[in-house]
Amino acid sequence: MRVRAWCRPGRTRSDGRRFVSVLPPNLGPPSSADHPRTFMTLAVTDERRAAAARPRPAFLSAVPHLLRRVSALLLHPRRGVAAMVGLVVAFAILWTVTLAILKSGQVLHSDSSEAFLWGQVPSWGSGKHPPFTGWVTHVWFVLFPARDWALYALAMTVTGSTVLLIRGLAGFVTDRRRAVLAALVAMVYPILTFKGYKLNPDVLQLPLVVAIVWIYLVAAERRTAAWGVALGLAGAAACLTKYWGAWPLVAVAVAALLRRDRTALLLSPMPVVALATFALAVAPHLAWLDAVAYAPLRYASQYVGLGRTTATLQGLRAELHGLAMLLPTLVAAALAIGWPPIRRTAAAPTVAAGERLAQLRVMVVVMAVGPLLAAIGLEFWLKSDWVIPLFSLVPLAVLASPRLAVPLRAVPRALAIAVIYAAVTLLLAPGLAVLKAWLEPDSLPARHDVLAAKLDALWAERATSPLRVVVGEIEETANLAFYMQENPRILSASHPELTPWLTKDALGPTGFVAVCVAADRACVATVTALRPYAETLEITTERSAFGVRGQSDSWFVVLAPPEATGDAR
Repeated sequence: MRVRAWCRPGRTRSDGRRFVSVLPPNLGPPSSADHPRTFMTLAVTDERRAAAARPRPAFLSAVPHLLRRVSALLLHPRRGVAAMVGLVVAFAILWTVTLAILKSGQVLHSDSSEAFLWGQVPSWGSGKHPPFTGWVTHVWFVLFPARDWALYALAMTVTGSTVLLIRGLAGFVTDRRRAVLAALVAMVYPILTFKGYKLNPDVLQLPLVVAIVWIYLVAAERRTAAWGVALGLAGAAACLTKYWGAWPLVAVAVAALLRRDRTALLLSPMPVVALATFALAVAPHLAWLDAVAYAPLRYASQYVGLGRTTATLQGLRAELHGLAMLLPTLVAAALAIGWPPIRRTAAAPTVAAGERLAQLRVMVVVMAVGPLLAAIGLEFWLKSDWVIPLFSLVPLAVLASPRLAVPLRAVPRALAIAVIYAAVTLLLAPGLAVLKAWLEPDSLPARHDVLAAKLDALWAERATSPLRVVVGEIEETANLAFYMQENPRILSASHPELTPWLTKDALGPTGFVAVCVAADRACVATVTALRPYAETLEITTERSAFGVRGQSDSWFVVLAPPEATGDAR
């Protein structure tokens, strides 16, 4: 910029240039001939403005602008929900690709392949857990092929729906800005991203916990029979996924009893209808439990009776692990909000908003602390995977506090953190997959996919009918059945009660392939006794990934083609 001012020459610098004193124009003309002053025009440069005016790469200007535009869409009263759905779909696709790359040198976790097998023939139970996980996988794999990426896509669909439900619940409990922020920071929650690759009942609990809390808060205010039906069905879905899903219902019951208007709530039709709906929904499963001699409960009994000290220490470890998993989410929220985050004075929330927040906090505390107290009192092993879904609403309970100052800039900041987190993980995924194989060759998993291909070829040489049954230990046979062409059903060799859909008597007409780790003599003896005269052989597979070779695995295999009627020996 240019200014008009009186200038007076000063001392000369060592490089020959002279200082010039600049005086404002209102100081008047020169005062003497010894100190001449000249009124002139000067060009003055503002360094900060000049730096801002310098041309920058286009993407450096476009990215912040895009983040602000997307944040404005997410905060829009009418378009915000649609924008959030689009964002979550994009993130689910991105994380599916990331997981497919990260796990490209590995086989599926047996929990995921077992969930796939539960859905082959939907029933009212699976031997280990209630049936809802199998129902979900059955519907999913009607639409998609049995491939690793399809299971990763299902897992990310479950976690993405959790983010959307958090956005909906937060919008009911607090203002729109905090609701969007809660959804965005949930996108960096490890269990909703790279740790959610293992599809099992625990991961499926995540959206159900949020749904139950949201439905209850609405139902407690409206108190209609329709909302009672919704609450009963949501509770039934959680318990039919895993019996541990009863904890959100316990939290709901405690919150209902602590309401100021609990008498009016309990006398309304909502709780009665909710209980009746829940009972009707789980009744067929209870009948199934009786028919299979309570196999899932007997399976769960292995975690009971540890001793008070062991149960306490393990419970504390599980709780600390659940809190540690929340750290990335809480750190992302702190970075987005900035400092200082606490208001000296806060606007008083409305009565309804205050009651909703108080109820949410009660349920979060019950779900966080209740399992630990139960584990200590009943002396059972509390696994960290069980408590993680119950911790998922802790960030929302923190962000919803009216004492917490949430500026508008927190939304684009949180969006930037989520985008950077996902993009960096995607870019690093190929290198991380290769690096893990090279640094930890002993941790490479057994190649069940290679063994499955060999078994398919051997069966095709010896039988004309498709392979229907694989027998062995569940950890191996679940993956083998997933990778085989016909996706056969499995029968547990050591614990047949865990696979109640099959019995040993049904193996004759269908035939079977039995597989055991060659060193597992108990398994070998069990499968050999199923058909003593059947062909046996030993197959060796090598653990490998990205050119790295690990240890070899030896498998004992029984090939038993279908028997003709009267052919049993």
